[in-house]
Formats: sequence, C-alpha cells, structure tokens
Amino acid sequence: MLVADFGKLPKVQLEKIPNYDIIGHFFLYGIASFVCHRATNRRMMMVFKYPIPFGPFLFTLVTIGEEMLQQILPHRTFSLLDLGASLLGIILFYKLGELWFPKKSSQY
Repeated sequence: MLVADFGKLPKVQLEKIPNYDIIGHFFLYGIASFVCHRATNRRMMMVFKYPIPFGPFLFTLVTIGEEMLQQILPHRTFSLLDLGASLLGIILFYKLGELWFPKKSSQY
C-alpha cells in the first residue's frame, strides 16, 4: 500500500491488464482477509448476538480507513468500486477459508 500511496507503482506494466486495480483489490485484500482469519486462529467475536470473524473484521476496518485516506493523498484517488472489490474479496476469501478448513466437530 505504501508503494501505491507514494505513487511508485510500475503503472506501465500494470496498465496492460484491464481493470488491474479492481482485480488487485479483490485478490490482495481477499488473501489478506484469509491470512488474518487464520492468524487469529479463526477467532470469532459477538456483535449484536451475531458471530463475526475477528481477523477479517479488523482488516475490514483498516481497508475502509485506507480507502478513505486516499481522498487526501496526492497520488491516490478514492473509489467506491475499489472499496466494493476489497470488501467482496474479504468476504469471499473468508468464506473460502471456512470451506477449505472446516472446524473439527466435537466428539462429546
């Protein structure tokens, strides 16, 4: 993110890929959500009686803050489409992680 924030991304190579920014948001933020969920040992927290995955929730807050911060950075622009792709990636990769690594059921 810092490379992009300082305007140091290799745009010549990236611009050859159609919609590279949206694709990048989806996959990079999705993978980060997956890793956060695994790193927090799939910990859940209760919010209004609903279980919410702790790692992806924290990463979602950082994602929203980072996208909003782009409004004041000179080399970045705020985009709801980017934010949407990021959030979709976070949710989908969290769900994939739950499917790939199902919780072991108790024998008791």
